[in-house]
Amino acid sequence: MPKTKMPQGVHRALEDLSAARRALTRARRKLARLSRPGGPSDLVSNEWQWARDLLEARREKLQTIPGVVGIGLGIRRRGDIPTGEACITVYVRRKLPLAELAAEGQPRLPKTVSTGKRRLAVDVIELGTLRRQLDAGSSLSPLPPVQPLQGTLGVFAQDLDHGGTVALTAMHVTGFAEFPDQISQPPSFCSPSLPAGGAVFGTLRQGTMTGIDAAKLALGTPRSAISLLPNIGQIRGWRPTTYPGDQGVEVRLFGGVSGFQSGFIVNPAVSLPSENLDSAILVNIQTTAGDSGCALVDPEDLLLGFLVGGGTSTLNNLRVFTPASLVLSRLRCEVPTI
Repeated sequence: MPKTKMPQGVHRALEDLSAARRALTRARRKLARLSRPGGPSDLVSNEWQWARDLLEARREKLQTIPGVVGIGLGIRRRGDIPTGEACITVYVRRKLPLAELAAEGQPRLPKTVSTGKRRLAVDVIELGTLRRQLDAGSSLSPLPPVQPLQGTLGVFAQDLDHGGTVALTAMHVTGFAEFPDQISQPPSFCSPSLPAGGAVFGTLRQGTMTGIDAAKLALGTPRSAISLLPNIGQIRGWRPTTYPGDQGVEVRLFGGVSGFQSGFIVNPAVSLPSENLDSAILVNIQTTAGDSGCALVDPEDLLLGFLVGGGTSTLNNLRVFTPASLVLSRLRCEVPTI
């Protein structure tokens, strides 16, 4: 086919798109280099700071409304099409028609909240209850006498307290809620997917389900903290999520059962007090039982979070991740930036 000559303006537009992509990549990697464990779990641009302040002022009141399970900043949607405007996204156990709310005597969520002359719309999304995803057939499992739960080894990290390399995964995979506070003897873990077929590779060193859902495992054999994920490649570091920069951003994971999956961020930071999770990342992506603990990465192969589970609502495909920033801070670990 003969080449079609493009107008000069099209060439400039293509150059602008290419430059914007390069600038975005540089910005994400710069953010990763500047991030340290203990820093904020999510960042808000100056243009959205007023919206964050308004959310914090109304958070407590909104969370007391029956049925509300989570609240975060979001992008307003009209007819399921994003408008680019900031809003407050309220996640509910079940989204009820107005007539049913009235019949049950339940209060209605406000359509908007305001401060001075500024007003934020309130979007309501059904999440259901959180189903923590673990089952048979995955690549990580505690050995007896712990009940046989399965999950996925997320990434390797440097232990800032004890030195050496640890493996990170979801705490609920261990069968406990807290360690070392809850039990005295740490359970050992095997990896059914390793060639040794279930050989012990580490023991639980620390973990919690308070605010996050994450655990670190001390390894039986020393190794580096470099993580290579199948179909993704080497983890190049980590970073906090951002508003509004991470709304709709493509993300990827490799689960012990699901394998490689891609999706997009629906909300970069949502408080889910009913599930005891702070600043959870909500993502539209496919996962299944046994994927818990797998790593969520951005287009620059930077770690964002670890899979906890998914909502039970059939109206959407939302999965919940605990943010890497909080996990590394609470568990005193670091994923090196390269």
